Amino acid sequence: MKQLLKSSLLAVALLSTLAGCAMTAPYQRPELALPAQWDGAAGAVNPGADAQIRSDWWRQFGNGELDALMAQALAANHDLAAALSRIEQSRAAAGIAGAGRLPSVNLSASAGKSSAGQGGNSSSQVAASVSYELDLWGAHAARSDAAAARLNSTIYERDAVALVLQADVASNYFQILALKDRLAIARKNLEAARKVLALVETRYDKGANSGLEVSQQRTSVLNIEAQIPALEQDLRTTQTALAVLLGQAPQDFSVRSESLAGLRLPEVAAYQPAALLERRPDIARTEALLAAANADLGAARAALYPNITLSAGSAAAGVLSSGSSLVSSLAVSLTQSIFDGGRLRGQVQQSQAREAELVQAYLQSVLTGLKEVQDGLGAIAASAARQDLLAQAASEAREAYRIANVKYQAGSADLLTLLDSQRTQLQAEDSRVQAELARYAAAVTLYKSLGGGWESGNGAGQVS
Repeated sequence: MKQLLKSSLLAVALLSTLAGCAMTAPYQRPELALPAQWDGAAGAVNPGADAQIRSDWWRQFGNGELDALMAQALAANHDLAAALSRIEQSRAAAGIAGAGRLPSVNLSASAGKSSAGQGGNSSSQVAASVSYELDLWGAHAARSDAAAARLNSTIYERDAVALVLQADVASNYFQILALKDRLAIARKNLEAARKVLALVETRYDKGANSGLEVSQQRTSVLNIEAQIPALEQDLRTTQTALAVLLGQAPQDFSVRSESLAGLRLPEVAAYQPAALLERRPDIARTEALLAAANADLGAARAALYPNITLSAGSAAAGVLSSGSSLVSSLAVSLTQSIFDGGRLRGQVQQSQAREAELVQAYLQSVLTGLKEVQDGLGAIAASAARQDLLAQAASEAREAYRIANVKYQAGSADLLTLLDSQRTQLQAEDSRVQAELARYAAAVTLYKSLGGGWESGNGAGQVS
């Protein structure tokens, strides 16, 4: 027996040296040809802008209310809280997977008494057992690595959710301010149109104007007035959307600021395209899932090979009586599947297909990221040029309306000229505000496309 135990332990030691023969291939990032630079980037951003995007990038807009709203959203948003719960689930799953690499220890105790006539017997026993499955082919290590990669993926997912949340809060906030500006323009033009209507009615009463001119100006007033309820409804729905992002009921919520004029438009510089792989949490999440699939494939391959388990036990009987006896055991067991109907090989094929799928998903996520940044840079340049032109158009429209109004009151211009200049001014002013909003929206989109201030080099799922 002693020789048998020695032989068994020697065999176990020899088999343990095979643990390096793991079935998991080292993970390699899929290769993808990346452009050296962005198309037209030189004209899209200020070359002197700081390329280091801060994690609190929204502070660059210089608005204290936005800062406060962003802090509330990051603290109270329910989607973000759900993402945090998914991290805890994955952390627990990683702990469960890692437990397979450690031995299991069990302790049991029993006591009993039986009686027959005048006599009786009592028995008691305490037993301990230890078992350990040798990870010869790296199956347990692969499962643990896969669980760790999935944990990282949930952390990256949380960061991606946070980045989307930040962009949504900023976009909705700027939209609210733009709607307030558009409402102010519509109300100002409505007031001016009503003054013109009063003048037209006065001249009509004196016989200087026809009823047609009165009806034309009343139509103009009503058309301007009809725009206000629609803008007010857009304002309400945008404010309720922002309230939900903040994790609060939309009733009685409103934004204090009144205009885009109080904001500062920051200059945004783009990283090099290759840096995007380390700057986007959504790309990092997809890559983490790919690394997990690679480990899953190793675990599936390892399942094709024998399992060897070492177990030891010791039991003490009669511990509650006057005498006791100790029995110990040591065993090595080997298990190998002979026929399973193709289940194990099917799992290998399934894992291979899953890994191939995630390779394509990763490559697609990189291409999508490159597209979003490129489009964002183009939007920055186009919106800046459009706002400049529309600002000039609005200035000319205001001057044209002023001149037409003066001439009409002096009797040297007809009402149609005044109505046309009035309508043109309103459209020009409204378009100018929308163009200004487009510039802020483009800046937010570019911040989001560049990953905000996130960087995977700072640790899994940590925001820089």
